Amino acid sequence: MTTTPTPPLTGATLGVAYFAVRKNLLDILDDYDLTFEQSLLLNYLSRGDAPRADLVASTAFNLKVPEAEVVQHLDTAIARGLVADGLTLTEEGVRVQAQITERTQPLTRRVFADIPAEDLATTARVLTTLTDRANAVRAAS
Repeated sequence: MTTTPTPPLTGATLGVAYFAVRKNLLDILDDYDLTFEQSLLLNYLSRGDAPRADLVASTAFNLKVPEAEVVQHLDTAIARGLVADGLTLTEEGVRVQAQITERTQPLTRRVFADIPAEDLATTARVLTTLTDRANAVRAAS
């Protein structure tokens, strides 16, 4: 039996994996007419209130987009009644966030199934290191 060699870890390899996983989420978000960015904001706010400036700045930093783009997504979520002006999730926001979480958990379990815990821990460490280094390179340029 021949086995396919594991490709080297490159930015392209990471990107392909990211988009494969993200596409599953986007298919779910389409049912709620939400963007990835809006779902990320709901996810962040589900962990607790945040000052607007901090939420916008950290989200923009994580997504590598201008803060104005995050503000547009946040304002849309507010206009849809998912987020209150005080940056807390409304009842509708809590409901939608819970439904998205409920629907994505089985997908997550399927994608991560049978990967040993130590491999997942190593992957998390490597991805965190890559993220930190890429952010440092970007900040230095």
